[in-house]
Amino acid sequence: MATSWSGVTAAITLGLALGAAAGAADKPKPAPAFERVTACRAIPKAETRLACYDREVAVMDTAVRERQLAIIDQAEVRKTRRTLFGIPLPRIALFENNGEPEIKEITATIKSARQGADGKLVFVLEDGAVWAQTDDWPVWAAVKPGQKVTLKRGALGSFFADFEKAVTVRAKRLR
Repeated sequence: MATSWSGVTAAITLGLALGAAAGAADKPKPAPAFERVTACRAIPKAETRLACYDREVAVMDTAVRERQLAIIDQAEVRKTRRTLFGIPLPRIALFENNGEPEIKEITATIKSARQGADGKLVFVLEDGAVWAQTDDWPVWAAVKPGQKVTLKRGALGSFFADFEKAVTVRAKRLR
């Protein structure tokens, strides 16, 4: 088999066992399967090195298919961080900002909006995130599906919802 495995090791940007590194505040430790693949590079004899790559990549492929290992790139981490905006998360190394600026606001489209049992606005974004107004401004009648909302971080874990064609209110993410 004349496959070049150097491309495989270059393409693998992050391999983390699902659930591993929970609570770790420092840099995530690569999964053992990933470490075994990269260890193959140190084998001097080409034939033995290729056999090592073939064996370890097969183990890694099985682990990914069986959902014991997740391999994601930084773009997917960014997308996930955006999706989780507003949810208080435990400190997981995977979602640390790694030098990237913290997400301080997002702009999204409202999928649905209704008046909650307490008379306050409850709105759903197109990605399924559900938010609720926490102050008493009478805004629910002015917010309609299809409008844009900019959700911004406030002080001490609070959030503001700045609606297109309506006032800004305090809000919290429900789910």
